[in-house]
Amino acid sequence: MSGKSGAAAGADAGTGTGVDADLEAMVQIMGRMFRGMKGSAAHGEAEELTGLVKDAGLGPRHVPVLIRLVLDGPVPVGVLARHLALSPATVSQLVGELQRGGFVVRRPDERDRRRMIVSLDEERRDLVERFAWRRLRPLRMTLEALGPLEREHFLHGWRTLVEMMERAAREDPLGGGVSRGA
Repeated sequence: MSGKSGAAAGADAGTGTGVDADLEAMVQIMGRMFRGMKGSAAHGEAEELTGLVKDAGLGPRHVPVLIRLVLDGPVPVGVLARHLALSPATVSQLVGELQRGGFVVRRPDERDRRRMIVSLDEERRDLVERFAWRRLRPLRMTLEALGPLEREHFLHGWRTLVEMMERAAREDPLGGGVSRGA
């Protein structure tokens, strides 16, 4: 890598300089993004929440459920499963574990007693909401700064990245090296 500043590298991205130059710019941008996610206030909050999650015998896979509940408010398990792109059985298990850990509450839907509504536990709501919004705010600001076509392309790029990560994991489940350009 050339050691260009983030701004200089960002200026080259997508200008026809080639895939390797754009890869360099992307790695630099992602590094800045990850460092930004570990900012001082956000990092302390993250440590507090992850400590509580660990103390409850839970792990990182439970956090997206909490973030979805911040976004969606009280919601049936099936809706939560759709928003997380997970099976209802998996989400039901995660919710059960989160309930035992004191993070969520399940109650029957008043309109349909067969459905369970999941919400954040009031004792942990403030911490979970602060944690989630510190992470979601820059994403929202980014989307607001882009026009509709730019947002469409931005989201297409992120979907493609995730699909390629999933494809690479399927093709190389042991995590072996990938050759350049592969």
